[in-house]
Amino acid sequence: MFSMFSVLNNLVKLKGNLYITDFFDILIVALLIYSLFLFLRNTKTLMVFLGLAIAATLYLFAKSFNLYVTLLALKYFIGVSVLIFVIIFQNEIRRYFEFLGLIGSRQLKVLPLATRSPTTSEIIQACVKMAQAKIGVLIVVQGKDSLDQFVDGGVPLDGVISEELISSIFEPRSYGHDGALIISNNRVSKFATHLPLSTNFKEIGKHGTRHSAALGITELTDAFAIVVSEENGKISISKDGKLKTLQEFTDLEKEFEKYIKAKFSKNVKESKLKKIIKEDFLLRLGSLTVAGIIWFFAAYQAGIVEKTYNVPFDNLKVPKNIIIQEYSPKELKIKVSTRGEDSFKDIAVKDFKINLDLSNLQSGINKLQISKNLITGPANFSIISFEPSTLLLTAQKYYPAEIPISVKTAGKLKADLALKGAEAEPKSLKVWVPEGIEASTEISTEPIDLSDKNESTVLPVKLLLPEGILLEDKMVSVSVALTIEEDK
Repeated sequence: MFSMFSVLNNLVKLKGNLYITDFFDILIVALLIYSLFLFLRNTKTLMVFLGLAIAATLYLFAKSFNLYVTLLALKYFIGVSVLIFVIIFQNEIRRYFEFLGLIGSRQLKVLPLATRSPTTSEIIQACVKMAQAKIGVLIVVQGKDSLDQFVDGGVPLDGVISEELISSIFEPRSYGHDGALIISNNRVSKFATHLPLSTNFKEIGKHGTRHSAALGITELTDAFAIVVSEENGKISISKDGKLKTLQEFTDLEKEFEKYIKAKFSKNVKESKLKKIIKEDFLLRLGSLTVAGIIWFFAAYQAGIVEKTYNVPFDNLKVPKNIIIQEYSPKELKIKVSTRGEDSFKDIAVKDFKINLDLSNLQSGINKLQISKNLITGPANFSIISFEPSTLLLTAQKYYPAEIPISVKTAGKLKADLALKGAEAEPKSLKVWVPEGIEASTEISTEPIDLSDKNESTVLPVKLLLPEGILLEDKMVSVSVALTIEEDK
């Protein structure tokens, strides 16, 4: 992945010192800002966040024009404000990260509801009858977003939707009366559940806990919530983080139809691209603009910085059958550029690789050409120049062979003793033999002195390797078993 970005940056450098990765930089920040706005726009934290954002913007402006006093004041103000913000709104911050974690997986395949269907009629009739009887109700109809992360407790049911079932659940003496009923996949999936409460008191107004819970779940998901007030029997609906009290019972069917058409209509797929473009267009444009401003003051103002690294050739990948005897020069001088001095903080010589193909080396002097595409480094770094462009290598090629070990002895045993056998372990060794030289018929051990041996023994020995031959396993150890008996 890093090399791909490196190649892109080497190939394309846009006008005005802009790199392709700068656009990725802006886009990612814009997505984070957009997700934050989506989460905060219906809560009281939005204005506080906007205040901090304005202060941060002023700080960047002051830093750009080196306004000393303003910088000093804002530096401490922002630091203290962020700390206070974290303490006061710690629950909202936790919920935001839960929300952010669900963005990639929150779309579910659900069975679509249909307008004017028996299922929706059962829900509407149950709500109207309970509203007339002033029985408290809280029903949540799941859209395409998962509710699992936001719903606590409750009793799993997986029941068929019917007026009788819904009415029995919210009957004042019922266990599920004070909780929420969840409708998912055209089934009553759970009841007596607890929902997150909204802190948007302006939207909640004089309503109670049920209304706060209905608003809370629709702030976090695309669900549709129906609330019936115990005090006045009025029906309210909540969607997209907005709470609305209906004036007539017939309005419930209209609102429900609007929601179902928006979420489950067959025409939704056909107009998906159109919806993506239009939905929250200004919010997306604003997020992109803010990200661009932040990037301009934080990154673009830093400018393009150049630095030179001396990368040694000693980390080249050499085939097993080749040994590099000498090479010149010892290192490659690479001049690179990137945005801002801070980008170099965690970059070291080891992050640059020279990918030379050494598989075709021949014994003797080899001349290799170095090109830019053979040099890789960290993403978002452009290679400006390098030198030299030629590498001279003196190499020796080898071929594999297996040669038996010959045990050599010196001195004589006592007159009444005889050497009945001398066997090496291992009996042979795998070696590398220089190209152009014939492999030896044997590898001798250093002579073993027999004059001080009185009995059979096993002892380690050293080898006398023929000139130029290399052991395949440099750590191998060789021992010899001497069999000594009385001479009869």
